[in-house]
Amino acid sequence: MTDLTALATKLAALISEDDVFVAGGKRVISHGDDPPAMVAILREVDNTVLERTLEFGLDDVTVSISAAGRRLRGVVAIDSDMPGKDKIIGHILSQEEPDLLKATGAMLNDFCANAKRITVLSGPPQMLGSSAEKGLSVATLAEVWQVNMDARAAPPMERFLTANKDKMIGHLYMSGNDVIGSSGDTARLQEVWDTQIDMFRKRHKAAQPKLDGPVLVCLDAVLGGQTSVAVGSFGKESCLFSYLPIDLPDLISSWNAVTS
Repeated sequence: MTDLTALATKLAALISEDDVFVAGGKRVISHGDDPPAMVAILREVDNTVLERTLEFGLDDVTVSISAAGRRLRGVVAIDSDMPGKDKIIGHILSQEEPDLLKATGAMLNDFCANAKRITVLSGPPQMLGSSAEKGLSVATLAEVWQVNMDARAAPPMERFLTANKDKMIGHLYMSGNDVIGSSGDTARLQEVWDTQIDMFRKRHKAAQPKLDGPVLVCLDAVLGGQTSVAVGSFGKESCLFSYLPIDLPDLISSWNAVTS
């Protein structure tokens, strides 16, 4: 019997107005960790009933897989110079082929590890094995590849700080007025937080009374010298961090990607 509730949920997801599309009709399904890349890929397989070729874009790498009946049948193509890819492409996944299954999972994990954006494009099926070879279910793959399908992404502020730790000289991470994380040189940041943030918030609110949502403001020379400081807020969470001006474009781009 068809599970109508599950079907309705999947249809609602497919027509969601929150979907983001990029060039070529590719749909964004993850920003690397929101949701985790492997979770996003397996969810797409689980949503595929009719036989299709799912073309996943992991930054500049493209991995095409065959999926049908909510099962991953195998890898059709890999647009990369990855060593050993020929041992993976064109083979139907089966628990009777543990080496192939392990190698496929490792390959996907390697591509997913540092990908900042994952897209998917659904296309016509391509020849792969026989129709009798069905591949493996998402539940089986998640168990073998140790993917937690219920994994939830860290809060946006935490993701931003983690992704940019190498570009920050120091940072304070707050929930309300409580420090819940820090790194690097924080002594002067703590002083700025204690003596200037309340006044900054009042002036900013007066200047932008209708501004709502995530905010990132660069305070520039508050520390003097070549080091700049910025304050970010997202809901009840805030951060204050120091950085070099040359890294500002990358920091702003990352902030927009995490909070959009």
